[in-house]
Amino acid sequence: MTPRDRWPSLAAGIYGIIDTAFTSDPAGFARALVAGGIRVLQLRAKEGVDRERLRELVDCAHAADALVIVNDDVAAAELADGVHLGQEDAAVLDLAAVRSRLSEKVLGLSCGTAEEAVSAQRVGADYVGVGPMFATASKTDAGPPIGAEGVARVVRACTIPVVAIGGIDQGRLAEVRKSGAAMAAMISALTRGNDVAATAAALVRAWTALC
Repeated sequence: MTPRDRWPSLAAGIYGIIDTAFTSDPAGFARALVAGGIRVLQLRAKEGVDRERLRELVDCAHAADALVIVNDDVAAAELADGVHLGQEDAAVLDLAAVRSRLSEKVLGLSCGTAEEAVSAQRVGADYVGVGPMFATASKTDAGPPIGAEGVARVVRACTIPVVAIGGIDQGRLAEVRKSGAAMAAMISALTRGNDVAATAAALVRAWTALC
């Protein structure tokens, strides 16, 4: 079964982002996230993706039937289950060619508006990441928050899953659910506390309780 085949059944719940700015052990962090029940992971490595570390991360994720999406790096995505691209990437890349190159892997695109989401769906994106929903310190160039209504506008405009991102913690999951987003992407909320697996499990339980 290809990653795209599996995507619809996994595109609900917590979307865990592993940012190498927050951890020096991406595979270990991934292992804790999947132990807590998270089944979609994204590797964000702004300094460049280490291929050996990515392979280790993918191996531990696949052992738990989880998918790994790579941020920004289309070439590295060939070692994983897909890629997530920003609007700046969309402006310079031939997205139709990217979709063809990825074949049966997952393609996600960041969007801030309904119009961008419709365009993303048109070129074959499997989901859109929408935000920032709330103010966030995890991405300094994220732009002003669009709030729950901004996310809801995107949800209404497209038929592919919407992943809300930006400033989301456990206390805001109800707002994410109310917006209609299929998933809540988290970075810093996953690093709170000493037990990442327990934190992930608590977030998964909190989301499930809202369904």
